[in-house]
Amino acid sequence: MTLLTLFVACSSTPMAGPSATATPPAPPAATAAPAASAGAEWTLFGAPFAVGSALPASVVLSEPQSHATGPVRMTGELSEVCQKAGCWAVVRDDAGHAIRITMKDHAFGIAKDATGKACDVEGTLLQKPVDPATVAHYKSEGSSGTAPEDGKSQVWELVATTVAVR
Repeated sequence: MTLLTLFVACSSTPMAGPSATATPPAPPAATAAPAASAGAEWTLFGAPFAVGSALPASVVLSEPQSHATGPVRMTGELSEVCQKAGCWAVVRDDAGHAIRITMKDHAFGIAKDATGKACDVEGTLLQKPVDPATVAHYKSEGSSGTAPEDGKSQVWELVATTVAVR
């Protein structure tokens, strides 16, 4: 029954638009990433950032369990975005890792045309069992190609409170 509610929520819940256009603070030089470079135009969705610096997606996705102890902020590229409400996206890194991000409590959505754009994402990492019905739901909303869930029984997901898109 919860799954049915999720399906309805994705397709009928109005999503809040961008909360501001801003430049997210650049991470320290040791964790600098292209998505947080100074001078780029950013659109912020969700709450303001609470974590001061971002890690490259490759660092977070190579060992997600070590970053699951609290909020994490990472930069990467959006490879897919929900085409119904912008309520989920997939972030990939250069090493071939991928993670699905979902917007916490469906409180906001991101721009549906953000595929291929740099992002700065903050939220909580959760490990979950793969549910074939949920994967089918993602495919119905525009998920194509290789999904982060493909061939796995467990998957990491980032429940986002903030997403900035360049």
